[in-house]
Amino acid sequence: MKKIITLLLALVLVFSLVACGGNTGSENSGTDVATETNTNTDNDAATDTETDEVNVRPFVAATSDFNGDFYSGWSNSNYDNDIRRLVWGFGLMTNNPAGEIIDSPMVEEKTVSEDLTEWTFKIKEGIKFHNGEEMTVSDIKFTYEFYMDSDALTATGGTSSLGDYIETITIDEAARTVTFKLKKVIFTTDATVFYEQWILPEDTITEGASAAGQTPQEYVKSTISHPIGYGPYIFTEFRESEFVRLTVNPDYIGKVPAIQEIIVKVTPSETELDQLLQGQVDLLFATVEAEKIDAANDADFLTMNNYYRHGGGTMVLHTDFEAFALTEVRQAFAYVFNRPKVIELFLGEYGISSQGPYSKNQWMMYDDDEMSMLGTGGNSRFEDSLIDYDILDADGRFDEDANIAKAHELLDAAVNKTDGEYANLTKSGDEYIWKGEPLEIKITYTAFWSDTYNLVWNDEYISKLGFNVSLHGLDWPVMYGHWTGDQAEERQYHAFVGGTTYAVKSNPRTEYATDKILPWGQPSDNGSRFTGGNTYTAAEWDQLLYDIENCHPITGSDEYRELWRDFVRTFNKEVPIIPVYSNNYHDLYTSDLENFNTNALWPWARAILDANWK
Repeated sequence: MKKIITLLLALVLVFSLVACGGNTGSENSGTDVATETNTNTDNDAATDTETDEVNVRPFVAATSDFNGDFYSGWSNSNYDNDIRRLVWGFGLMTNNPAGEIIDSPMVEEKTVSEDLTEWTFKIKEGIKFHNGEEMTVSDIKFTYEFYMDSDALTATGGTSSLGDYIETITIDEAARTVTFKLKKVIFTTDATVFYEQWILPEDTITEGASAAGQTPQEYVKSTISHPIGYGPYIFTEFRESEFVRLTVNPDYIGKVPAIQEIIVKVTPSETELDQLLQGQVDLLFATVEAEKIDAANDADFLTMNNYYRHGGGTMVLHTDFEAFALTEVRQAFAYVFNRPKVIELFLGEYGISSQGPYSKNQWMMYDDDEMSMLGTGGNSRFEDSLIDYDILDADGRFDEDANIAKAHELLDAAVNKTDGEYANLTKSGDEYIWKGEPLEIKITYTAFWSDTYNLVWNDEYISKLGFNVSLHGLDWPVMYGHWTGDQAEERQYHAFVGGTTYAVKSNPRTEYATDKILPWGQPSDNGSRFTGGNTYTAAEWDQLLYDIENCHPITGSDEYRELWRDFVRTFNKEVPIIPVYSNNYHDLYTSDLENFNTNALWPWARAILDANWK
């Protein structure tokens, strides 16, 4: 018998900071190559898409390199997560192509108490892990306790915020039910607690750990590139920096996919278009480069899906550091930052700028009578009400003179204030001074962005600003350490080039509460170190975030929308981040594939389950 154990749970699904550089992967190195678990070991199969029978033709998706962390809790690579979605598919809850959180295929029935504090899931019979072990509710309880053991998890380099939301968990194996008693109920309870929490095979892990003399967490970490799930595809082979091979799971509890084999192939950005055109890969997903999109559009044997990214490129500003502690300085910097030029250089015509931390795919941006605009390029009334930091000329181009003039207006207003930190900003002739020295804003980025940012912030343009902007290239781990404050070196950078990915349901308190800011030298989750600026006191800011989090999950949608808009208005005015662009992503794929319908909330690893070869 599996032990009955007590469990606490929380799964935080909010904005994720990522190194942003087009279709590039994490800069962490991969782990050891997994051994094979089936007999299909033909080395050429990783690139061969020609077979005698169309229905068994492998589907080959191009990808950037994996970390090889195919169990959740360690790295946050999007490319690893594609594999996880194929191997597990869902937790107790999942989402549909519209982004709605729904019961997953493993759930036969769900009941929620009137006060929303007890959630009971009845699990379907016949769910099997890929190694043949039958899933029971004990596996579910074991999984959450696994991630709740923060000491054991942290010792392996893993992280989790489990335990914030669940008071107790009980199971009835005969009835196949698992009941969660919640400590607190929040607006995003379904997404935060039950969404995409992959279930682990208890017996396999505990027996393996015991035999190896390890904790369950150590055992999973040691086998992190050998995932055992229960989803639509069985993980069969991993060759580091080469490919992952998966085969269809005939015992899948949902509809068994028509595509029998998937190969996710590490493909250099420099050659991925050629490989697509030559039939060596079947899919380039989330493509942003205009030359690749245009070339695919000209090829009559390729098809494309396009949608606006659920996230985007950003510049994060440290709002507690030197002159950036002043709202007007951040606003001035936003006005002189030529975002249209970044989009032109990096994306061509395939991108837009937003005015805050939102995407075109979030329903909160739209009034009830505007929902037909959801996911399109159109602006809602609310979006049009926000400050646009790009002043354009009559031809629709970035107006340097007008933007610089607006920046000087803001800086001059700050100079005229003398209280607190404002006393440190002065002006000498046309030059702005901070603490007796010429004002300098230091931007740091990874090597990917060097050409683009040096063209945008060129010497001639900077000479017109009245303050200096300097560019500093760093390796991603070093830059990220400065960004989060996890750095022993003295602080020196004001702005950080990165990116944001939004959750299916948004809870900004998890990343922007003031208690997420730790002293320099410790990693802070509040990357911009924002506490309310001139709009809110720190206490008022935390209260707003608390109120957003605690809207009623069933009846509180309207309240949530209005409070969330206050959050967006504050970011728009206070500029703790500058949303630089939102990509118009294009998934480019062979026309031999049909019923492949991706969107911003339904990535290729979900859409492939409904696709088939013609």
